[in-house]
Amino acid sequence: MEPSSDRQTSQKLRVVHLADHTGRLQVIFPDSHMLDISAISRLTKRRFEPVTNAHKSGDPLLKPNTVATILEASLLKEAAVSIQTKSNGQYHDISAAELAEMFSGPLNRFENISIHHQLIKPSVENHENDEEQILQALGRFQSIRLKQRLEETLEIPPLPASSHRIIRLSTDHTAGTDELCEVIALDPSLAAQVISWASSPYYGAPGNIESVEDAVIRVLGFDMVMNLALGLSMGNGFQTPEDGPRHYEDFWLGSVSNAVLMEALVKAMPAKNRPKIGHAYLAGLLHNFGYLAISTILLPHFSILSRYQEANAHLSSELIEMQILHFTKEQLGSWLLRYWSLPDNIWTAIRYSKKPHYYGEHALLAKLLYISNQLRTEEEIEPSVLVEVGLTLEEAQTCRDTVYQSSTELHKMVALINKMNA
Repeated sequence: MEPSSDRQTSQKLRVVHLADHTGRLQVIFPDSHMLDISAISRLTKRRFEPVTNAHKSGDPLLKPNTVATILEASLLKEAAVSIQTKSNGQYHDISAAELAEMFSGPLNRFENISIHHQLIKPSVENHENDEEQILQALGRFQSIRLKQRLEETLEIPPLPASSHRIIRLSTDHTAGTDELCEVIALDPSLAAQVISWASSPYYGAPGNIESVEDAVIRVLGFDMVMNLALGLSMGNGFQTPEDGPRHYEDFWLGSVSNAVLMEALVKAMPAKNRPKIGHAYLAGLLHNFGYLAISTILLPHFSILSRYQEANAHLSSELIEMQILHFTKEQLGSWLLRYWSLPDNIWTAIRYSKKPHYYGEHALLAKLLYISNQLRTEEEIEPSVLVEVGLTLEEAQTCRDTVYQSSTELHKMVALINKMNA
């Protein structure tokens, strides 16, 4: 087998290890496909789950005929495929005939076990159709009783009283520090979180932060505290998921990291283009709110979704969500935030954060979220989006690296949130 050259177009293969209580299974399928775990269950009459913390490059290939292996049947139609050995991590080209010979033993079989990503239906482009799409999708779940309106179908947890108060306050353009501090003080847990946040070494404030007033006046500012308190209070109303994908980072760590990265990106932008820094922070903090909503409102389906994400870490979350749920977490999360009367620019930015070519209202904040997401997942950024927000790739990467250098402080801030929510 010869190593693949950069110009080689052979179909790359992905290896994933599954297991149940009676044994282990190796599955091999094209890197351009999504593994269909339900197809594996139908073929084997067993309930397999991924056994490792799957990652984009997949699991190491186990020696043929040492473990039961199912390979995607369409691979036999390829002229050549490219497979990665565990010894050196390089891909090697072999013919389909050689692949069939390699896995010709009694433990192995070729079956239809995956779906090409291009066959997965994309989400609707316009948020005005989200409710209809989500309702149609929920109609596929026999465990859910559908009603005419989405809020009547979903058992939505009540929004915390502190969130209601802050939302009302945010619409009062005459409100000042005294009113904000008074609202936050009505929720002692939230007040403690805000004070501890401002006391974090990440902000490097001199002296002790002893009150919400100190946090507002000396460290964070009115706008930041308003939006930080709103994001934290909303998160407090939901349980952090316990059965999520094992290769995903802690929910709050992802949220906080994204929030501070959004803050850094806004500060790096040309001053004339900048959105409100507090709104950028809140959009970053709530960017994954739909994930939290799915884990709370659609718990059995969230577990299934999580297993698919573990097995298909090489694909975008949007593709997997569309195949399993028929809507995305961005659609559900933005709908929920709109239902709760959050500012239009926040839910709009979240809804279109995976759409780099969205040019509607509040597109700037949506594009900043897109850049932040791409930076954190180390995916390629559309160059035109960087131009539109007024940043170079180097400037954006510097913002990300600065946030990464503060990871110790961010972990401490996350630990505080998890402790308060315990």
